[in-house]
Amino acid sequence: MRSRALLLSLALLAGCATTSTGASQQPVSAAVAAPAQPAGPVRLLAAAGQRNAPSQAEIERAFGAPDITRREGAGAALTYRLDSCALLLLFAANERNEMRLTEAHPSARRAGEAAPSLETCAAEAAARRS
Repeated sequence: MRSRALLLSLALLAGCATTSTGASQQPVSAAVAAPAQPAGPVRLLAAAGQRNAPSQAEIERAFGAPDITRREGAGAALTYRLDSCALLLLFAANERNEMRLTEAHPSARRAGEAAPSLETCAAEAAARRS
């Protein structure tokens, strides 16, 4: 658990290089709606931590190669740096040693900005892949 918290902290810092410590990290709806995108990317991220959670390979097929990949023990963290957000995805090995998505966290890219919703960030990540 301690290593997971450390991994999450390091990945957040790497994905949000300009975010100050006083900035709010709670996801809120973006003022401008994201362009209409298929619900597939959002469904993938919404399944985080569930029995049917997507594998790391499925995420990389949907969103492309991450900007930052970190591995520690039986876990991994992928960070996608996008224009309006950074998307941190945490993975853990399941009983068959497959890396499965356990958590998905969007955060703002600039200090003082509110973090976009998971849906907005997922749509932006999927659009970058296209």
